[in-house]
Amino acid sequence: MGALSYLLLCKERKQALHNLSSVWREKDNTQIKALARQNFINLGKSGADAVRLKKWTDRDFREVVWIEGLTRFDKAYQQGKGLVAVTGHISNFEVIPAYFSWLGYKTAVIGRELYDPRLNKMLIENRGGIGTENIPNDASPKLVMRALKEGKALGVLVDQNSSRVSNIKVDFFGRMANTPKGPFALALKLGCPVVPLAIAGTKGDYYRIIVGEILEFDAKKSEEETILELARQTNRFLESIIKEYPDQWVWMHKKWD
Repeated sequence: MGALSYLLLCKERKQALHNLSSVWREKDNTQIKALARQNFINLGKSGADAVRLKKWTDRDFREVVWIEGLTRFDKAYQQGKGLVAVTGHISNFEVIPAYFSWLGYKTAVIGRELYDPRLNKMLIENRGGIGTENIPNDASPKLVMRALKEGKALGVLVDQNSSRVSNIKVDFFGRMANTPKGPFALALKLGCPVVPLAIAGTKGDYYRIIVGEILEFDAKKSEEETILELARQTNRFLESIIKEYPDQWVWMHKKWD
């Protein structure tokens, strides 16, 4: 490992430990360090699986992945308005669009360009190889709207604090945190259903996809209030998954200011 890579790893480990200890105050330092260590191990496993995802066969999808709440997802999808599937950096989230594409749904994802152009090229090719449209996060809003108008399920990661997008402050694990408002505003504008979902690795190196309840719009509330409520409900869902699988969320990110 080079000196720069080692320094970056130490920095990320420090941030992960800080975030973990600030949320799980009932755990001692030994438990927190063990959780952080397992977090990096799981991150490596997810990365390895993501690299070979386009080589998965029907048998892989059938035997490695199971889903809970498919009926809810299908109900939203069958409205024909497209749907906004909001999720977070939990486990191997690249499996989610791949699995739904394998099931026959039209899918697209909004993705940030990776720092390493080689990895970025491979990731885009992998997504295209399993039938998922890749939309860069700096692309024209028209591309995103087109995907939804074509009836696609649009996957968006909404759990990180990014200065590149418009944010709103929403409670997350008892602390206010920036949450992107764009996906919720777009769904409201186009009348698309919003569906929170997530994936988690289980014993035996299997994957479990959990689809939450379809988030409803309250016509009596203002646009601002509706967007805030959608973001709150999404954060509550993601919290529930992270609490169940705390070693699978990307804790090394600076979620809170």
